[in-house]
Amino acid sequence: MSRSLSSLQFMQTFSSKLEIALNNLSMAQYPPDARRTMRKFASSEVAALLGVTEAYIRQVSLKGLGPEPEITQNGRRLYSLEQVLDLRMHLAEKGRKKWINPRRVGDEACQIIAVTNFKGGSSKTSTTIHLGHWLALRGYRVLAVDMDPQASLTSLQGTLPGFDYREGDTLYSAIRFDDPVETAGIIHKTHIAGFDIICAGLELTEFETAVAMEMRKTGGTGFLLRVAQALEQVAGDYDVILLDCAPSLNFLTLSSLTASTGVLIPVPAHMLDVDSTGKFLELAASYMQILDEIGAGATWDFAKFLITKFEPNDHPQANMQALMRQVFGEDLLLNAVIKSTAVADALTWKQSLYEVQRSRFSAPKTYDRAIESINAANAEIEVLINQAWRREP
Repeated sequence: MSRSLSSLQFMQTFSSKLEIALNNLSMAQYPPDARRTMRKFASSEVAALLGVTEAYIRQVSLKGLGPEPEITQNGRRLYSLEQVLDLRMHLAEKGRKKWINPRRVGDEACQIIAVTNFKGGSSKTSTTIHLGHWLALRGYRVLAVDMDPQASLTSLQGTLPGFDYREGDTLYSAIRFDDPVETAGIIHKTHIAGFDIICAGLELTEFETAVAMEMRKTGGTGFLLRVAQALEQVAGDYDVILLDCAPSLNFLTLSSLTASTGVLIPVPAHMLDVDSTGKFLELAASYMQILDEIGAGATWDFAKFLITKFEPNDHPQANMQALMRQVFGEDLLLNAVIKSTAVADALTWKQSLYEVQRSRFSAPKTYDRAIESINAANAEIEVLINQAWRREP
C-alpha cells in the first residue's frame, strides 16, 4: 500500500503558513515603525515600589526635588519607569532607606538564576518574565537569556529592532566553538529600563551537535563552561541574569546549570507534573554525579521549587501542595503563583502583568489576585538574592 502524504511537504507547508500568519499578527500588534513603551505608574504604585508613603512622593514632587511627573486632568501624578529609577537614586542619596538602591556593590557577585524543569507547560517562561520585570521595577539591572530554541521569552518582547535569529543573533553565536562573537554584541535593550535580553532561535539546537562533535575530538567537558564564559563577559553590567531553559535536560541546560548561582524549578501542583519533576531530578542527579566525579560539579547559593498555576479551591491540588510541602520542606517557596486568566491574557498580548494597566481587564479583581501572588513569590526570590549577597534584612 502506497501512502500519498509527504512528510516533508506537510512540515514545510504548515511551517511556512504558520510563520506568515504569526508574523502578520505580530505586525498588527507592533508595526515596524511602532515604538513599544512601558506604561506609566501612579504615585501610589511608585510609593509601593520604593517602600515609602505616597505623601512623601507628593512632597518630593511639590518641592521640585525629583523628576517632574505627568499631571492628569484629575490631578493624578504619573511617572515613567525611568523617573521611578531617578526617584530611587534620589532617595538613595538621602540615605532614607537601606538598600533603596539594590544594585550590588563590592564583592557581591552577579546572581545567575536558571529557571528550569523537564516538563513543558510548567510556567518557566512566565516565571522568568515576571521575575525579570519585578526585579527591574525594584531597581536591579537584569539580563534575561532565552535558552529555549522555541524562543517563547523572545516572542514576548514583540518586535526588537535589528533582531533576526536567522542572522545568528542568538546566544549560540557567543557559545559556539568556532569563531564565537562577543556576548555584548547580542544583547538587546527592551522598552523596560533595566531589563535587557539575549534572544533565542532555532540555531540553538546546533549546540547539541557541536558539543557531540567537540567531545568526539577532545573527549573533554569544556562545553560545560561555554555558557558561563559567555555570561562572564557581561556579568559586571548586571545584578541578576535569568536563564529561561528549554524543557529538556540537554547539553545547553547542563551548561546553564553549571553557570548558575541559583536555580528555580517551577512545578504545577498536578500529579503528572510532580511525577515528571521527580524524573527530571533523578536524571539531573545522574548527570551531576558524573560531573562531580570529573571535578566539574556545580555549586549554587540556593535551589528552590515554586508551585505555579495553583488553584487553591481544587482539592487534589491542595493535597498535592501538602505532599510537596512535606517532601521539599524549606526548599519549596512559601508562596505559590495562582492560575489566572489575567496572566494568560497578558501573555497573549505579549506582556507581563507589570506592563498591563489594571483597567484593561474586565474583572480587575482577577488582576489583583494574580499580581498579589506573583509579587509575593518574586519578593521571596528577591530575599534569596539578598541572602546570597549576605545583606542584612
